[in-house]
Amino acid sequence: NNKPIVTNSTLIPADEAQIFPSLNGCTTLSEEVVDLPNFLIRNNRSKDANAQCTLVTISYKDFGHKLLPSWTEPFKSTFSSSRYEVVHISVVEGFFFRLLKRPITSSQKQGTPSDQWDRTLTYFDENVEELADFRDALRMHNTLTGYVFLLDGLGRVRFVGSGKAAEED
Repeated sequence: NNKPIVTNSTLIPADEAQIFPSLNGCTTLSEEVVDLPNFLIRNNRSKDANAQCTLVTISYKDFGHKLLPSWTEPFKSTFSSSRYEVVHISVVEGFFFRLLKRPITSSQKQGTPSDQWDRTLTYFDENVEELADFRDALRMHNTLTGYVFLLDGLGRVRFVGSGKAAEED
């Protein structure tokens, strides 16, 4: 199907699901510095796996970012908004881009509705080794595409997808 990660046909069983890996020092567009995966399960005070879910989208380049609505829009139209949250993560790599952190963040704010700023994160590759471990854990080796991960309330990855969503996804 020409996708970097084959999409699951069913949810990954809870006892086989991995915890979403850590990535420290992400910044929301509201300028709050947060760490993953804690940020992704922050609203689940009951620590109930079924209380909420989080759809995490990750992109490295604009091309991949443009593919993500093919996943998020059907998800939002199918499920009750009180039971899930969508979190967008943009990973910006390279020393040169770190120097342009403010203009890049400003551009992201202009293209993102303000009610989504606290759920839109940017990670500038401050820690190259940590980012490599994060990418390896989630098998995100093609930086041109977009990735989606559905997490249960405990932060376990229960579904994985990449590229443009197909009808069967």
